[in-house]
Amino acid sequence: MPDTSSHTGLPAGYKLYQFGGKVYAVYKVKLANGKYVYLSWRVSEEDFKALGINKDKVQRATKAQFHSFQFFGDISQIVKKGKQGEHPFMTYLRETYETYGKNMSWLNNKEIMELWLMAWAEGWDPGRLTEAMKHTKWYQSRTAYQREWEMDLSRADRKAKLDLIETQLRQDIQDMWGPTFSWQDIGIDDQKLKKWAEQIASGKFGSPEDGYQMILQDIRDMAEKVEGSQAWIDQEQQAEEQRNFMNRPEDMLQQLMEDARMWLGPNAVPDQGTLEKWAKGLVSGNKSEADWLQWLEGQSKALYPWLAPGEAWQDRASSYKSIIEQELGIEVGWDYPLLAKIGAIDPNGKPTGEALNYQDFIEQVRQTNDFWEGPVAKEEGFGLLSQLNYVFNGVQ
Repeated sequence: MPDTSSHTGLPAGYKLYQFGGKVYAVYKVKLANGKYVYLSWRVSEEDFKALGINKDKVQRATKAQFHSFQFFGDISQIVKKGKQGEHPFMTYLRETYETYGKNMSWLNNKEIMELWLMAWAEGWDPGRLTEAMKHTKWYQSRTAYQREWEMDLSRADRKAKLDLIETQLRQDIQDMWGPTFSWQDIGIDDQKLKKWAEQIASGKFGSPEDGYQMILQDIRDMAEKVEGSQAWIDQEQQAEEQRNFMNRPEDMLQQLMEDARMWLGPNAVPDQGTLEKWAKGLVSGNKSEADWLQWLEGQSKALYPWLAPGEAWQDRASSYKSIIEQELGIEVGWDYPLLAKIGAIDPNGKPTGEALNYQDFIEQVRQTNDFWEGPVAKEEGFGLLSQLNYVFNGVQ
């Protein structure tokens, strides 16, 4: 039989076993599933005398028994730190409290602790334990950020995070209110800062980043209502800048019109309302220049399917414009009527989806009054007369 007699300094309920020349104090704990876990602490030879243990009277454990023991450490942890009559597992938990903090809810949750012990006793892998914990009320009532705060960080880690957030909050709040305001004026003390820091870090409002911005926005809203605060000054400046921005779109309209003429041609420029909408969007930052160019390219492709990807209307029309100027002998603008007719059509007058070939376009140019009244036609006419005179009258 194992030694179950009372020894000085050991809480009741243990049994002594020895295996491999070492002695262990073993406590049997029943779990919620009806199984048992055997919690063991090693007894060093130095402790035998102090605890009144006679090693010769300690029963030997079988290999199977020894493998069922869950090793928690040295018996001195119980003797030196345990309270009178306290179960050694509670002593162990108090040690855990010192690491994580006694206010961590999972350490005081019966459902979680039973799962934890079962996982330890039965050798669960972390994935199995996590999956089991997902079905507990404790787990389901907390966000991932809250669980990380309580279970993954030591008390020292949490303190470091709290100190960092509190320092950052203090600086940001001072920046919002400016140097002329005191903490007493704005009604914020150290206790309130610590509370906000803990709410942010512990994930009460979601991610710490989101929580920080939420707290900061509440403080900013308060500061913006107080004339003279830095937040109030910043708000006034932003309002003035916004008013200036609302005037700037008018200055941008000319540039947007030029862009539209280049991509869509002068006869397909969007209406004033559309251009103003784009101008305001670009100025406010709601739209980017890339958005504007993408929209123009899409419109251009719909109007002129014969354009290559990324090719603006003016890119293609430039060669037709050169033909017009060569045939007419004068410079013309992008709004010259024939430039709106560089898409090919079939005999029925329907667009073919192709650009008009250059020879056909030249014929169109030569059918205009501008051609017949222009210098090129006159020069060609004089040339024709000279040729006819040569043919009929011969060389003089």
